[in-house]
Amino acid sequence: MKKLEYSERSKMSSLKAITKKVVCNNHFMWYFIKMTNNPLQAKVQICVQFFKVGEIDTLKEQFTADVIVKAKWREPTLDGQNKSAENVDFSKIWNPKLYIENSYGDPKEQMRYRILYNDKGDAYISEKRVIKGTFMENLELDDFPFDVQDLTVTVVSELPSYEVELIEDETDHHVVNRQSFVDEQEWFLYMHTECSRKDIVIDQADNSIRRSALSVKCRAARRPGYFVWNIFMVTFLICTLSFATFSVEKEKPENRLQLSFTLILTAVAFKSVVNNSLPRISYLTYMDKYLLAAMIMLTVVCCWHAIVTTLPDASRDIVEIYVLSILAVIYFIYNIGFLIMIYLFPWRKRRTMVQKDRDYREGLLFNSKF
Repeated sequence: MKKLEYSERSKMSSLKAITKKVVCNNHFMWYFIKMTNNPLQAKVQICVQFFKVGEIDTLKEQFTADVIVKAKWREPTLDGQNKSAENVDFSKIWNPKLYIENSYGDPKEQMRYRILYNDKGDAYISEKRVIKGTFMENLELDDFPFDVQDLTVTVVSELPSYEVELIEDETDHHVVNRQSFVDEQEWFLYMHTECSRKDIVIDQADNSIRRSALSVKCRAARRPGYFVWNIFMVTFLICTLSFATFSVEKEKPENRLQLSFTLILTAVAFKSVVNNSLPRISYLTYMDKYLLAAMIMLTVVCCWHAIVTTLPDASRDIVEIYVLSILAVIYFIYNIGFLIMIYLFPWRKRRTMVQKDRDYREGLLFNSKF
């Protein structure tokens, strides 16, 4: 009986193998399964295109998008037949059973199949999925509101990883359509993509069964202008106004404290606004650090207004001048240092993304020439 060789689908070795016969579509197909720790794998090439990226929801840690997922694999049973997709029953053809691992709810999917032949007559099945839905993403908000976020689509096969391996497409490349980006007012979408392969465990009861997964990510940088002008600048002005309370007579600490407490309550209100726009995270963002520093400064001013009345009258004025000068210098140095930290760390990541965009464009130009 004639054997159909799966040259692209398997890597034969000199090790001892067994032959398993399977009946499919009235043809006998032979699979060689190696008796080793690395059984044979079907190579499925994946290409992901971000056709339309919608709203990025920071609070819910998810984003909406229209994504095109292209998959391609060898099908030796169709070699040399030059059949069209209309003449093939794809329900009887081997399929890697792909799905999106990080989709939320029930996304809308449309699938189309094609049969491709190379110069040697080798047949490939091409599957194209158009997916419209919501995708979950664990956002890293340490640099908020100067953060750069990954937008990931993870393609997984229902078959175990020893049967299917998902790899990047050798002939097609991942694409991000920036022109149809919906959330342009709040985010800047980069054009480059990155891909990573991993094996994931779906059944927690049996960790030995793993499934091959391919994650393709694009990136978006938050536009911080809204937060800079409406949160940072207003907080800076509120904290600066606390130094004006030193102009009230020292013999009236109740008036000084009343003004200082009003400024603290205003800062707390701004902190609440920020909390409503972020998920409940257990670490501090850059905005949290700045607002907490402002509240600490206001608290120190309040404490001084309560302490100044206990000092001797002779030294009260000179001590207060020193305290006012020290607090003003500390606050000024902190703001300068905060700007330097933003430039050195969060903004460095943005510069890296710009460089990756430049390299991506150069790679596309190089590939188009050859």
